[in-house]
Amino acid sequence: MKIHRRFSRFATSGVVVSALFLNVTPILTLEAYASEANGVSAIHTDARLTALVPDVYRSKQTLTVAVNPEIAPIKFVNDDGDIAGFTPDLLSAAAKVLGLNVNFVQSSFDALIPGLSARRYDVLLSLGDFPARHSKVTFIDYLNVGQTIVGAPKRGLVVKSLSDLCGLKVAIPRATAQAEKANEVSSKCVADGKKAISVATYPDTNMTLLALTNDSSEAAWVDSPAAGYNTQKFPEKYQAAYFYYNGSYGVGFSADENGNRLAAAFQQALLKLQQDGTYDKLLKKWGLPTKDGRPTFPINDPMK
Repeated sequence: MKIHRRFSRFATSGVVVSALFLNVTPILTLEAYASEANGVSAIHTDARLTALVPDVYRSKQTLTVAVNPEIAPIKFVNDDGDIAGFTPDLLSAAAKVLGLNVNFVQSSFDALIPGLSARRYDVLLSLGDFPARHSKVTFIDYLNVGQTIVGAPKRGLVVKSLSDLCGLKVAIPRATAQAEKANEVSSKCVADGKKAISVATYPDTNMTLLALTNDSSEAAWVDSPAAGYNTQKFPEKYQAAYFYYNGSYGVGFSADENGNRLAAAFQQALLKLQQDGTYDKLLKKWGLPTKDGRPTFPINDPMK
């Protein structure tokens, strides 16, 4: 099985630069985890499950998998310019069970779904499963996640509910669920006679956190895995102020017949990886709590 993870120097450089400005390393090798092999070499192809793969994908052999690698330890770029993280390892293992190869290609977050719809990509590597996306994307849910409001320790940000963000300058990754939620909360702020949230959107999570370090914003609203990694790694720079669960991460497939059949095949491969212990090993390897796992890998069924 071939797993293509390397990005071009140009594609990698933009992500590295944002981390250098941040003085964080979410896109660099996670030393505690990097020493462990991803275990894909020990996975065996299951002929019974390969038969579930639609001919259009089986004939290609190599799936083009789009990824926005900005959320360590879920998906990021390591020191060698390769895709790394929990989800790349998990998807690579499932693909091997199905006798398929994967080629990871970089994409911005807001280009993922349009690229899938245009058939430039076969699979989307991890994004939030929300019902509004189901007309275009079929999701296999594999991990429950939330959102975290992050502040700089020097500011002493206290957030007991999202309404405490009224009147604050808040940095948010663009085209994300939290961007929609921020508009909703801000409208309620105004309706309650408070100041609106001043929202600034950024291309990715790294740049969103940068807004805290350069004092452009008073809070950053990001996915909980990225917040957890950065607050633990750099407690002098980042402090979690508020957390809430809001759904599940899913691997995305086209919502047409062949895409749904490919999703069903991957679901069976993932269930096999859960049964043989691979799924739990990968959660442990990447420091993710087992309580957030979705070991039944439901389709289009995010945590409510």
